[in-house]
Amino acid sequence: MKARGPRRLDPLLPGDPAEVGGYRLVGRVGSGGMGTVYAATGDGLRGYLAVKVVHERHAGDGAFRRRFAAEARLLARVNSPCVARFAGADVQAERPWLATEFVPGPTLRRHVERHGRLRRGMLFALAVGCADALRAVHAVDVVHRDLNPGNVVLSPAGPKLLDFGIAHRETREDAVRWLRLRRYRRAVRDLRLPDPAPEGEERLPGPRDRLGTPGWISPEQYRGGGVTAASDVFLWGALVAYAASARDPFGVAAPAELARRAVREAPDVDRLPPALEGPVAAAMAKDPGDRPPAPELLGALLSAGGADGAGRAEPPAGPTGRAAAVREVLRRDWTGVAVRPPKPPRRSRFHPPAG
Repeated sequence: MKARGPRRLDPLLPGDPAEVGGYRLVGRVGSGGMGTVYAATGDGLRGYLAVKVVHERHAGDGAFRRRFAAEARLLARVNSPCVARFAGADVQAERPWLATEFVPGPTLRRHVERHGRLRRGMLFALAVGCADALRAVHAVDVVHRDLNPGNVVLSPAGPKLLDFGIAHRETREDAVRWLRLRRYRRAVRDLRLPDPAPEGEERLPGPRDRLGTPGWISPEQYRGGGVTAASDVFLWGALVAYAASARDPFGVAAPAELARRAVREAPDVDRLPPALEGPVAAAMAKDPGDRPPAPELLGALLSAGGADGAGRAEPPAGPTGRAAAVREVLRRDWTGVAVRPPKPPRRSRFHPPAG
């Protein structure tokens, strides 16, 4: 499979900063409602970092700043080879910013629209990589909420889950909650990020009921119920089904019709290989209580061993064995992705070339 990302960065525009947090901005990656993402470089760096700078209109909004600070803290706590690595942030700057690993490559949506569906080993590696990303996210009680083909990049090292802009912590009591909270606060202080609220609940401000991408929202979310880790598992199933067929699992329609289909109709899961049929069907159960948690889902995939379903009798034991098994799947099956970082933009009259 040949995956191709953008060949050249977009140029900086009038009003764009030349430097953020000591990093030199090279070009634009993209812009959305929350902010603009730039490719940046700096002393001692090989390649780029992706630096998200919030829009000026949001910088004076206290609730927005708290939300952005929460996103930075969440990213700092997630550890998976299939999640873009957190590099730093300054949420108290005049225009808050957050830096992560720069992930070259196309989004899954862009690749499928241009080149068609994923097949065999690549499809299986996508399923395993995204399941491992959810395992890591859920391990720190975070719910991503917006897993869709536009938020997964096909990088040379494997699929990478991006964009935690609407993520939030899942509230769940357990016996070691306060011990974990103390460790978390110590890590936050070491990163020089603002401390969370005293009660330790990392809740992002603003309404949650309908946040997400139409057609990529779980049935319980459409019903107005609570959003949990099981909601992410549902979207994992939808993502794998989309990659296998090149069709959205609930089709293309107006948001109200997509909501009806998600709640009442079976998804389109054609063209799944045998090893993925069972996990995807379980993940897309209408009742969130019937869905497997991400670690169990990942274990089932690793037990299958490959796209043909001829795998091991038992899943790998322990976190070390599981991590080694995920790396082996990516090494073996994630092939043909040799994306290079995009070149700097052609010389701009607004900013001189970086470095």
